[in-house]
Amino acid sequence: MCKVWKKKIRCLVVDDEKLAQDVLIHHISKFEVLELQGVCNNVFELIAFLNRDKNIDLIFLDIKMPEISGTDFINMFNHPPAIIYTTAYNQYALDAFEHNAIDYLLKPISLDRFSKAIQKALPVLAIQTSHKATTVVSDKDDDSFYVKSDKRLIKIDPGELLYIEGMRNYLCIYTTSEKVMVHGTLSSIEENLKHLEYICRVHKSFFINLRMINYIEQQVIVLTNKKTIPVGSSYRDKVYEKLNII
Repeated sequence: MCKVWKKKIRCLVVDDEKLAQDVLIHHISKFEVLELQGVCNNVFELIAFLNRDKNIDLIFLDIKMPEISGTDFINMFNHPPAIIYTTAYNQYALDAFEHNAIDYLLKPISLDRFSKAIQKALPVLAIQTSHKATTVVSDKDDDSFYVKSDKRLIKIDPGELLYIEGMRNYLCIYTTSEKVMVHGTLSSIEENLKHLEYICRVHKSFFINLRMINYIEQQVIVLTNKKTIPVGSSYRDKVYEKLNII
């Protein structure tokens, strides 16, 4: 193996069933070349993980999951990480290979069958790594994330974000081009925003894009679209620090 792959393969397990997760975790532990980075219960957790860590090499992805399937996830990306599909349903095999999956593992997955999938993955991953090394800019090298609104997954570009308003169990996300209403709380979306220096919580009910500020007057921020946002007293010092206000 080491002659083909010179570093650890950073992988994720994505499955909504605990037993299936445990089987894959066990199998992964038997291969020194594999390094498990996390376990996700659904596609939404997977997307949040990839927003935090874009250096995943391989995903063991269940096809049939509630709300958003594994193949729906693949359709969102031009160049997703390498995929080995896992499923209890053999009728999805054609879909898997149409999406350029490295392999298709039918549950229950034996260690021997898992090993064959890894052997198949190694040369593919070696080629992909070589390609990445010669690429200056990747189309995945951005901070976009997805939110679920009704039955759609909507891509949000933080650079176009104006503000996010929390209203009990719902969020209103305002960008320069649209308003998106989603089920959730400000705390639930904070994981996708906390690494962005220009996105800041300014009130218990608001996140704003600091780059969209027009001016600040007393305890109010006025954005470029004329929207006024209150600044909470407990957030004021942090906001001023980020804006380099003396």
